[in-house]
Amino acid sequence: MNAQSLNLFGFNITKFVIDDWSDKKSRLLKLIDFTDNEIIECQTDYYKYQTTAPYLNEFVDILQTDLDKLVNEYTQILSDRYGGDCPFKNVEEWQLWSQRYAIGQFHGAHNHGLMNISCVLYVEFDPQEHFPTTFYSPHPNPYYGTIDKIAPPVNEGEILTFPSVLLHESPVSKSNKQRTIMSFNIPMR
Repeated sequence: MNAQSLNLFGFNITKFVIDDWSDKKSRLLKLIDFTDNEIIECQTDYYKYQTTAPYLNEFVDILQTDLDKLVNEYTQILSDRYGGDCPFKNVEEWQLWSQRYAIGQFHGAHNHGLMNISCVLYVEFDPQEHFPTTFYSPHPNPYYGTIDKIAPPVNEGEILTFPSVLLHESPVSKSNKQRTIMSFNIPMR
């Protein structure tokens, strides 16, 4: 007897490495302003700018070639639905915000709604000091009934992309080094 396994209901995440990161990092950090920020779980400009930071165009200019690669990759991944056309809405409809974590800060489990590709760019991240984003399975383990979680390894200068409905969190920081990310949602058409 031969056995064959099939992966049913899998969620893929994709990691992109930013080209020329050392140059782009300083330019991106200059865009972020956490002043006038009410700290709840972590520093964020999400509420200050109502989901889309005024530095979206500068962000896109700095990362243009990297974002083009990301869009091209998803055009291939989603070609069965979109027939090879770009699956995303115009950049003016993208959402962008930044978050910074100090010791004891976190961002609890949440998702980003439907019909987006969510992205996390690790701007200041030390894999020896910081925890990466943790993802939770959308369904229980079929053998044990538990909810599995995975924290894929990441490095500074990488973008992790995933379906926006996937539950995820930033665990409590145990480091004295700050951890900074820029998150963005790319709406699908």
